[in-house]
Amino acid sequence: MNAVVTAQDLEAIAADHHDGLPFDRGNHDRLLRMPPLRGGRIAHSAAIVTVEAPALESQLAEARATIAEQRDRIAYLESLSMTDELTGLLNRRGFFSHFRREIAAARRQGAKENGKGGGVLVIIDLDGFKRINDTHGHIAGDAYLRQVAQLLVGSVREEDVVARLGGDEFALLLTNTDADCGDVRVRQIAAAAGRSCVRWNNTDLPVRFSFGVQSYGGDDREEDVIRLADSRMYSNKAGRRPRPAGRKTAQPSGHRPVNARTTA
Repeated sequence: MNAVVTAQDLEAIAADHHDGLPFDRGNHDRLLRMPPLRGGRIAHSAAIVTVEAPALESQLAEARATIAEQRDRIAYLESLSMTDELTGLLNRRGFFSHFRREIAAARRQGAKENGKGGGVLVIIDLDGFKRINDTHGHIAGDAYLRQVAQLLVGSVREEDVVARLGGDEFALLLTNTDADCGDVRVRQIAAAAGRSCVRWNNTDLPVRFSFGVQSYGGDDREEDVIRLADSRMYSNKAGRRPRPAGRKTAQPSGHRPVNARTTA
């Protein structure tokens, strides 16, 4: 029930106390028993103010919905800026952002577990990708990249991270893994990739890649870890690249080559 206190009521109360008449206990008790004013009208001689609680709640709900919609929109735009459009993986920006968080998590875990924590970064560069583009066209190259992305995602755990850094270069973050285990896992992935092909216009395009592995922990900087993994990837690629026929390895003077061979 809403209570309305009018100017006449106020005048009656004032008369009870100040006009010299006897105090009316019944009227006083009646006023005390009146319910508190909640969301109704407060009337006085100057104006009537109306407060509608349901209307305020509705406006508040609409404001919250608008804020939630804007927050979702911002999150969507941020995800676009960190996602590779072709493969759906993290792009370079998204990868660096995630890698920084991984190193921070390794730092916290290491502080909690006396130096433990971290994982392995793997840099992957496809072998012969330019030849696929030149021979079969960029549409074939795009299909090839998408299949390689699916292969990599299917070869790691759910908590690991796969990213396309650009062109034919990919990266893996194998979390909570030491260097030896990471190297074994990457060699297994490379072997599995070597047994697969991408089918394009009745042609099987083999999947081959070179890789570099570098462990990381809470004390490392992401740019140093990436530089070391990248360097090891190029060393791996150089060791896998066939040498031109006829090229001989230089021998120290005074020594004759033993069982000298060349590879095509």
